Amino acid sequence: MKTERMEKTDKLYPSGLSHSEIQVLEMIRNKRFLSIKLTIKNGEVDIIEGLERLDTGERIIDILKQHDFQNLEIKQSHGKIVCVNRTFRKKVNHS
Repeated sequence: MKTERMEKTDKLYPSGLSHSEIQVLEMIRNKRFLSIKLTIKNGEVDIIEGLERLDTGERIIDILKQHDFQNLEIKQSHGKIVCVNRTFRKKVNHS
């Protein structure tokens, strides 16, 4: 029975993983994310959110241009930016 199930999933990808599962694993292996949040719809990953800490030397305007959907948290101490966290959202394409 386990073999039958594996054969069905193997038809999608040789690894037996779906496209969305591969995207999540790539984000985990990237090691730049502090946390990853998944939104599941109809048993499939629909949206992936990733929280990452950014280099404080990068210009804010350049950071804003990098993703269409994101939240930025900027922490300042004594007039200098000390921490920039970004949470971005990505809708998973199931094709």
